[in-house]
Amino acid sequence: MKIATSYFYQIRFFTPNMIPFSTAVWDPKWYHFNQGQHIYGKDKRGVYNGLRIPPLAPKNVGCSGPKGCPHSPSNCSFMKLYREQLNKLDCHEIVSRLYKNLETIQQFEGFTDEPIAVLIVHEAPSNPCSERSVIQEWFQNNGYAVQELLYPIQGSIK
Repeated sequence: MKIATSYFYQIRFFTPNMIPFSTAVWDPKWYHFNQGQHIYGKDKRGVYNGLRIPPLAPKNVGCSGPKGCPHSPSNCSFMKLYREQLNKLDCHEIVSRLYKNLETIQQFEGFTDEPIAVLIVHEAPSNPCSERSVIQEWFQNNGYAVQELLYPIQGSIK
């Protein structure tokens, strides 16, 4: 089983074995079928939507975005606080939960393709002010390979 990062827009290209888990404070309404952040299910292509991983949601939402930010990603107080938040978590526990969810979904759905937990953020990879780099760094510092899910999807995760 693998772990990757991506962003909400790309979910439209996922296959059923790519299980998105939102790391956002607030998700787009469509991600929860326009019924509130506690709703999850499968879309018409069989891809799960609505799953969240709350411990990875930033607690400090004081970021004003790249247009209103006087900082660079290297000296951004939001990114610094987010790193500190993640460093207080037990990465192995988070991974264990992710793998258990993937295994349960794979068994329930009966798909044979290897499941991929895809940690979802709002920003595209081209945006340097995204918590994706902090998430990837945190997992890698704890011994887990996490990379961006690139497109086209075939062969993008090694």
